[in-house]
Amino acid sequence: MILTDDEFRLFSQLIYNESGIAIKDAKRNFLQTRLQKRLQTSQFNSYYRYYKFVTDKTQGSRELLDLVDSLTINETSFFRNKPQFDLFNELVLPDLKRKRASNLKLRFWSAGCSRGQEAYSIAMSVLEHLELPNAWDIKILASDISLRVLESAQKGQYSEYEAETVHPEYLKVYFDKIESSFQIKPHVKKLVIFDYHNLKHDNGLVGLDVIFCRNVMIYFDGDEQKRLIEKFHKSLAVGGYLFLGHSESLQGLSDKFKFIYHSKGAVYQKTG
Repeated sequence: MILTDDEFRLFSQLIYNESGIAIKDAKRNFLQTRLQKRLQTSQFNSYYRYYKFVTDKTQGSRELLDLVDSLTINETSFFRNKPQFDLFNELVLPDLKRKRASNLKLRFWSAGCSRGQEAYSIAMSVLEHLELPNAWDIKILASDISLRVLESAQKGQYSEYEAETVHPEYLKVYFDKIESSFQIKPHVKKLVIFDYHNLKHDNGLVGLDVIFCRNVMIYFDGDEQKRLIEKFHKSLAVGGYLFLGHSESLQGLSDKFKFIYHSKGAVYQKTG
């Protein structure tokens, strides 16, 4: 079933309004394929009837979430982009330990957390670098637009293949081996709060020390990227850090951050 020009415009505008994800004409076949799967699952035989359903707030709200979810890749891994985590461990965490020594409070946000590996990687890194972690008030908010991946992240259970990128010593200290899988230990899980959040909207977070939002802006157009970066700027404490994906940049989007390159990794620091 071919997606007409009018149908493409209807769905691409709906998705943009709902999530900020920009579906350009070059992605028409991609959108059509995803829509066909959702039509089959929902037992609709036309794009327009499906559109009427997902825009009905009394019936189609969950299906609209599932449609948006189907358009994102949710690819992630533990300690993904090692140079960035080297920078996080060698530069950012020591700086935060000095800054927060008086109140012993640390706040992180993993935006677009997928199945939770990034948030748990942050938690393990923090626990490794604090001499007395139990004395600290540590909270890591992990959010995503996909309820499906959040449910998986909250379980904190990963296959042997998924755990391959975790250092063997970390596997011993921060995971329990359960048959052919690894389960995040309770003292790590308690640091992470998983929550649904659409980056199109504000969540009111302020005073954050670090935001990880990697490989998310690639879904947005320039206007949405600028709006998102301004939101992150407001959420960060002065001197806070913003990690983006390796193909993402603040060039042309904001002049309120300082670019830092260290250990082959890059991060942006809020300057004011």
